Order: sequence, then structure tokens, then C-alpha cells
Amino acid sequence: MSRQILSNALARETTASRRKFLGMASVLIAGTAVSASSVSVAMAHAEEPAAAQTANEVSEPVTLAVDATSQLFRVRMELDVEGNVNIPANSLVSRKKAMVVPLKSEAVFDYEERYRLPSDAEIGSFVTATERFYHEAASINELNGLKRHSKLRSAVAHMMLRRDTLPEVLYSTTESLTNDELGLLRVPVSSVAVDGMLPSDAVVVGDQYVIDSEPMRYLLNLSSVEQSEVKAEVVSVTASDARIQIRGNVDGSVEGVPTKIRVVGKMTFDRKAGVTTWFAMAVHETREIGIAVPGFDVAATIKMVRQPLAKPIKMSAEPLPTDVTAAVDPTHLLVELQSDQVGISTRMDRRWRMMTDSRGVAMMRMIENDRSIAQCDFRRLSKLAEGKQWTIAALQEDVKKTLGEQLVQLELANETVSDEGLSVLTVIARGAVQEVPIRWIIQHFSDDSGRRVLATFTMEGDSVDAFGGSHVQLSETLRFRDPNVAAEGHVEIATSAKIQTRRDGDQPVSSASDVR
Repeated sequence: MSRQILSNALARETTASRRKFLGMASVLIAGTAVSASSVSVAMAHAEEPAAAQTANEVSEPVTLAVDATSQLFRVRMELDVEGNVNIPANSLVSRKKAMVVPLKSEAVFDYEERYRLPSDAEIGSFVTATERFYHEAASINELNGLKRHSKLRSAVAHMMLRRDTLPEVLYSTTESLTNDELGLLRVPVSSVAVDGMLPSDAVVVGDQYVIDSEPMRYLLNLSSVEQSEVKAEVVSVTASDARIQIRGNVDGSVEGVPTKIRVVGKMTFDRKAGVTTWFAMAVHETREIGIAVPGFDVAATIKMVRQPLAKPIKMSAEPLPTDVTAAVDPTHLLVELQSDQVGISTRMDRRWRMMTDSRGVAMMRMIENDRSIAQCDFRRLSKLAEGKQWTIAALQEDVKKTLGEQLVQLELANETVSDEGLSVLTVIARGAVQEVPIRWIIQHFSDDSGRRVLATFTMEGDSVDAFGGSHVQLSETLRFRDPNVAAEGHVEIATSAKIQTRRDGDQPVSSASDVR
């Protein structure tokens, strides 16, 4: 499908933080709606099969029955997107767009996929999980004239995908994925869900039917569907295949962010194999601005070739020994976050996202269902003489001085040594800002060479449970990345420790990380 088909069918923070937001946009939107030079070659194999002769069409009603015994597939998906990204000045205080940036992106995915069902499930039951091996996953994104390449590392090519909740959860059992890789792998349609577009009753050419909202939610990988008006029409049925066209609108949300999707699609069902082997869709999506991600208005085309396999190619012959009904091991869901400017990296809960990264300072935010739970500000501190360390008493005095009248109580102060060999000083303070209960967790990291980083967590009192032990996770996984990063000189505790209430019109502050 070309962009012209789509057009006809649909009637057709600061400078540094904004750059970071744009970088996130190029990855997240590429994965949401859209690779290398191999795309043009692959497209030759992804075009719609030649139309059947009218004389070969079947006139009596037929049931398009899926072969439930097919549990192993080779899938190739190619995506192309073009449109605009809507960037806010500060997504915490206003969702109004402050800048519109053009986007173009191409991506390709080539993987084996093995269905994984609960041990007591019957063949044909809901596919709870799949096991994947990626032969290729790459994208080229051009945002505001700047090109960015993303590629999945071979070390995480073997993955598990869970479909218990949506959006689908994809993870590696060997290493943590990076934020870029997570964004890359967020595709706009699910290869597992395409057979859900088929009619449940026997049909003849010309029959039309409504596709319910739940199959569309699984196809488009949405958290929720508020309204769905999607119809399909059977345009051809022969002894070998059936062809169906899809058209309609879906209003829903992804992780709390509203989105409107308009779709025009085609699919080919192989009647002999009992499998949907070809799927193409043109999509126009308008997603609102979220706290952690930009909004966008894009047109995308998706082409998918899907073939059953008799045996795996690179995937192991035996499935991974994984209980697909049990909760995913939390360590598999950690994401690798890093700051080039502060010179650190860490592995955190996927709700944490690195939002800004500028000279000597960085900030990450914990987001759940488009609600800001907490914020962590990083600052690189002046280097101490080799062999010297800051003391816990000195950190406590610094916290008291910085918080001043906002401080109510120092709740905890301790000193540990991390698995990375860093000295970690932790002070937990309780206080209030304009009568809003606030908790701060301040952590000072240093090594024997004198390198130091200060991390300041800020959250409202009622967010403590959702925050969990994020500071413990940081203390266990933070490491210095570049011993040659220049020191900045002395820096106080991050400015989020000296916060002031800010509002934009009548929009209330919803969490401590909103109060800056």
C-alpha cells in the first residue's frame, strides 16, 4: 500500500530536554507506527499475492478455519511512517504542543515465533505468550532532518513475549533491553492477532462483518478501546485462499495516553495451510502528548508476510522452560538507562525513563499510566582526592542545609558498598512543600578514584508504595561509564530538593515530580 492509498482511503523543556524528548520520539514513534537498505529487496517478497481468477472463485459458503496445530511461524514485517511529532514545552505542566517536528521512518523485523500456551490449555486456546528469535530488527528514523539508526543486539535476539496484558510485554531472559531497543520493538500490529480479523461464520464473496473491539485491541496492541467501528468485507474466495478488506476507526489508549487510529487493510488467508499469510494495513494515528512521550500525527504502512514452519531455524528445538502463567521475573523487565553527560548507567524498572541529559546533569522520571510517580535528578560532583570519601554525616548536614524549613525529619541514613564497588551514602528525608507531603531520597555515589554523582529522588507521600524500592535498585546497579568525563566543580543537591509549586492555569500538580 502506498501513502496515496492511505490518503484516498481515509478522505484524506529546555533546549537540552527537548532534544532528549525528540530523541525518544524518533525511537518510540518508529516502534509505534513504523530499515536498512534490505527493505527494498524484501518488499519484492512482501507484495500482495496475485489476484485469483474469477472463474476459480468458490460460490458456496465456506468457513475460514484456522489450523490451530500451527504453532511455529516465520514473520517478516516492514513499516514506513511519515508525519509530525508534537513536542510540549513541559509535559508535566501543559500538554499543549510547543513545537511540531517532521518525522520519517522505516523499519524491518524478521523473526521466528513459537506459540506458548499454559500446560493445561487446549490447542487453539488464547495464546498467552510467544517465544521469538529475531533474525533482524532495525530502523532508520529521520526526525527534523537528523537521522538515527537503531538495531537490536544479537545478545538479546532470543526473547519471550507475554500477552496477558496489553501492550504486549517483550523481554530477554539473558540481558536487559535498552530504552532504544524497547522503542524499536514496539510495532503497530501484532503478528499473533492477525487471525482474529477472520469471520467466525461461513461466508461468500461480498459478505461483510463487524470486527469486535477486543480483536482490534489485540491487533493494534492498545491498553484500552473506548470506541471501535471496524468492518471487513470478503472480496475473493478460491479453493486456495480468501481475501479480505478491512476499514474503520478505533479510539483507545496506550498506557493511559489517548489515541485515535484510522485503518484500511487487506489480508490473505491460505485455506490449505489454515493461516493468514499476508497482511497489509495503512494507518493514520493521532496520539495525544503524554508525560513521558511526545504526541504525533502520522501516516504509516505496514506489510507482513507470515508462514508456518515445520521446525525452528535458529530458535532452539525445545521451548524455553518458562511457566507462561506465572508472573514475569522482575529482573527480566529491567531496562538499561544511561546518561552520557553525567557518565553513568543503571538498570531500573521499566516505568523509569531517562528524560533529559545535559552537561553534568540528567533526569529520569517514573511514569505509570501517564502519571508521574517520582523523579530522580543526577548531578556530577567535583572529584575528590584519590582515596578520600565523603561521610554520611557530611551528607546529612548538606541535606539539612539545602531543605531548610521544608525538612520535617531525617528518617534514615546509612552507608553501603554496591556490587559495582561504589560507596553509596543514602539519606531519606520527610518534609512538605506548600502543605504537600514530600519524601526525598538522596544518594551519594563515589569510587576510590574520587568520581562522584549525587542522585535525588523526589515524590509525594502517597506515591511511596508505587515507588517501591527504586532507590535500592539504583544503589545496586549504578555504575560509572567513562572515567575521563570532566568534573563540573562542586554542585549542591539537585534542584528538585528545593521545589516550588507550579501550575499552568487550572491544571493541578499531580505528583511530587510535578512540583519543581
